[in-house]
Amino acid sequence: MNVICILMDTLRRDHLGCYGNQWIETPNIDRFARNGALFENAYIGSYPCMPARQDLWTGRLNFLWRGWSPLEYDQEDLISLLSWEDKTTMLITDHYHLWQYGSGNYHFSFNGMEIIRGQELDNWITNPEIEIKYPASPDKLNRKWDRYFRNTAHFEKEEDYFAAQVFQKSMDWVEQNKNLKDFFLMIDCFDPHEPFDPPVGYAERYNPGYEGESVVWPRYGDADCLTPEELKQVHALYCGEVTFVDKWFGKFYDKLEGLGLLENTMVIVTSDHGFLFGEHNWLGKHARILYQDIARTPLLIHSPQIKSGTVYHELVQMADLTPTILQIMGLNIPDSMHGKSIVPLWEENLQNDQDIRSRNSILFGVFGGPVYCTDGEWLLVKKPIPGNFPLYWYTRSHYNNWDFGQQNLPKDSKERLDQWDGQRFPTQYPNAHPGHAAPRLVREPQEFTADVPHPTDELYNIIEDHGQQKDLSNERMDVVKHLIECIDVGLTQLNAPQEQWERLGLKVTVREN
Repeated sequence: MNVICILMDTLRRDHLGCYGNQWIETPNIDRFARNGALFENAYIGSYPCMPARQDLWTGRLNFLWRGWSPLEYDQEDLISLLSWEDKTTMLITDHYHLWQYGSGNYHFSFNGMEIIRGQELDNWITNPEIEIKYPASPDKLNRKWDRYFRNTAHFEKEEDYFAAQVFQKSMDWVEQNKNLKDFFLMIDCFDPHEPFDPPVGYAERYNPGYEGESVVWPRYGDADCLTPEELKQVHALYCGEVTFVDKWFGKFYDKLEGLGLLENTMVIVTSDHGFLFGEHNWLGKHARILYQDIARTPLLIHSPQIKSGTVYHELVQMADLTPTILQIMGLNIPDSMHGKSIVPLWEENLQNDQDIRSRNSILFGVFGGPVYCTDGEWLLVKKPIPGNFPLYWYTRSHYNNWDFGQQNLPKDSKERLDQWDGQRFPTQYPNAHPGHAAPRLVREPQEFTADVPHPTDELYNIIEDHGQQKDLSNERMDVVKHLIECIDVGLTQLNAPQEQWERLGLKVTVREN
């Protein structure tokens, strides 16, 4: 059996027709969903982009140990396991974080790779002769707009744009490798992640006649920093990106059908997180909490064994895809993996005490922030206690936390290494709501603790209140108690570090990691 895993960054589930959207054009993803299985309760594990990929590569919920970081060199990962068993592994991607300093060793173990340069902040083109043009006032755009503009100034036709390149390269690869006995193809498509820069004509479908400033790459923050018209245009740009990605995914899907590969190939389509376009007055990802529009993700799977049109309601996460892929390709699942294979959902004879159908809750979050627990009906946001202490970053090979400057900071690395005890070093956030999973270096004793804004736990009925407008934590203490018990069980099953209980104000139930 072959496996193709397609990860589309920042793809909101409610912007797809198969998940109920009636005005954004996604005919090809919708067709794919009709021909396979749709998962109603798929969630993130570790947030944001690279922590999510670390979950996929390792089958573990890494946010309890570290944030944005490279793969640990002494940890088994999906690609190495497949390669060791002589499975052909291929990566096709424009997701530059895979090779960017601070995270960039995710591509090392693939047998082959096609890396498409220039997305977002990729350190690529430096030509000073390129005149930088701004689609909106510079103060409304990401401060690194000039870098992206240089990287893409040569685009002339639709085929030049990133999603088109990714899926064209993917079509070329499957055409050339269709006769392999079994292969794993990872397609990591950065679109529709910002900058929201689709080819001409796509955004116009969703905001026709707009003539104002076009904030193609917005700064994260309060949504009312833009006018309602500008915010509508940002959303139209994103919707255009979604439709553009759908078109080129459709070309790839047609190629698989034409080659007959769907007869012996599992194809997975998913995303790492969503995005807010004014909900909760926020524009971007890193909102006050991980709202459902960010945390609940699309997951669609085609497999010859799955009946077309199947809908699954089980709770699943990114880390569950790893043992699923290993099982489908005939490998044993390491005991170190947290994820559970979802194969038993359609091969019901594979029952055991670790069957994913026995799962009644899941945990997710961002390193150093709240721990989120949902049972599919209720969602508890369990906040750290004031001080958010103790907090440790676990690593055996990387001592320089990622920061979006793409710089190596030897001084910081040496200081962290001085504090490293062989498995971890202390770290902290200025507050307990991390912006991008990159905590600061602790230098002074007072820095071991942090202010905790909005420290009260929150509870939402996510079926009746998907938009999370009403906090019911004071009204349904019985549910809060139940989900805290689920957190305790979950942390225990994950063999989480002891201090996770302490920083959440919970009774410690384990003493060893």
